[in-house]
Amino acid sequence: MVITGISSPAFASFACASVYCYHRMDWRMRNCRIAEPYSGDGRFMEFTNVIGFQGKFYAISRQGSLALIEDEGDSGIFDITALGRNRAVPCCKVSRSFREYLMVYKGVIYLVFLLSRASINVVDDVEVFRLDTSRLLWEKVDCLTGDTIFFVEDRCCVGVSANSLGLDCSKRRRGNCVYFTHGRADTWFVYDMKTNCISITSGPESDCPVSD
Repeated sequence: MVITGISSPAFASFACASVYCYHRMDWRMRNCRIAEPYSGDGRFMEFTNVIGFQGKFYAISRQGSLALIEDEGDSGIFDITALGRNRAVPCCKVSRSFREYLMVYKGVIYLVFLLSRASINVVDDVEVFRLDTSRLLWEKVDCLTGDTIFFVEDRCCVGVSANSLGLDCSKRRRGNCVYFTHGRADTWFVYDMKTNCISITSGPESDCPVSD
């Protein structure tokens, strides 16, 4: 478990501890004592977002650093073993604010940014990155493969195939897109990665006819 917003403790693991003849399950707290690479004030890294994948954790700090957290010796104690090679920040240089979302789809970790350029109340751009886990390097994604659809919101992020939903997106080209909500509103928006356009929508079922 990664604890967001503070460096002490920064993450914890639940493990079995042997005390005399008994076994007890305990939380093991760990502090982060690694200085934030993208901050000049010497502060330790504080994480804002994390995702688990194949027994490891990938955490993003306030400044966009990526930390790999894992249990190398099967001791039940997790620690930071490596840092990412580049910063997890949008390519867009002019933005009033942005929100970041981590998700896994078909064995790949993705990072989705919802960008607000003109007003913090409006999302007017979306950027998608994928993580090369072998090099810990974020790579920009210009299009989603096939008929992939991403759904991004505060409670859950998921990627699906339009065909698996019984939708035929070929006519209106609603594959290769990101559906998202903003703030606490129930309104859904869709970002078309081919046209770079955002529009209000009722959902993919209204954008794509159901396959026969």
